Amino acid sequence: MKPKYIENFQTMALLPMLFLILAVIFEYSGLDFWWESLFYDFQNHLWPYKHYWLFDDCIHAGGQWFDKAMGLVWLITFILTYFRKKLRQSRKILLYFLFATALGPILVSAGKRFSHIYTPWDLQIFQGDQPYIKLFDPVPAGAPVGHGFPAGHSSGGYAFLSLYFVLFYFRSSYRFFGLLFGICIGLVFGLGQQIRGAHFPSHDLVTLAICWYASMVSYFLFFPNEQLSFLPRQGIQT
Repeated sequence: MKPKYIENFQTMALLPMLFLILAVIFEYSGLDFWWESLFYDFQNHLWPYKHYWLFDDCIHAGGQWFDKAMGLVWLITFILTYFRKKLRQSRKILLYFLFATALGPILVSAGKRFSHIYTPWDLQIFQGDQPYIKLFDPVPAGAPVGHGFPAGHSSGGYAFLSLYFVLFYFRSSYRFFGLLFGICIGLVFGLGQQIRGAHFPSHDLVTLAICWYASMVSYFLFFPNEQLSFLPRQGIQT
């Protein structure tokens, strides 16, 4: 019988695959289109919440400021490791947190540069200019890059899935709150953009999987000895 912590980690490794499968289901079943249709005014041909203060100013612009504020907190904490002996041992895990939290959004941004999947408000079915191209559909000749897939803004929230691994490093019993924090922030960012007409749910599901794997793989790059054993060790218990 495998130890519980190994079983939990196997679940962590397999769950993102479920999100990718759900993304394909949402896209090819029509759930994507149905969901976005709830936020589009077909009579007046507009997205009524595109510039609504809650979704545009608070969640979209405010979310960007939130990420910058978290970056500032990280920088201050990292600088303190050079002045406080008790914090020096945390320098490597802080570097992991910076790397892993940045890697997910970087990969998402790179994907957007090559994707021919468009945002809902760009599509002809919503009075835009572009065709509705699904993930495995052939790309029409001359179609411009879409820049709509995966979802960029939600990656700034799902990137904080790395907090799970930070807390796991310290063998904290609260590590799943780190996972919950990243998922909740990503959901808020993602739903805000979906309501504005900027993304389909499938876009955010793929972003969630990318950020999840980015955090997990980064952890093993920084702490390769745990890749084989993932054994408990003496550390800070909270």
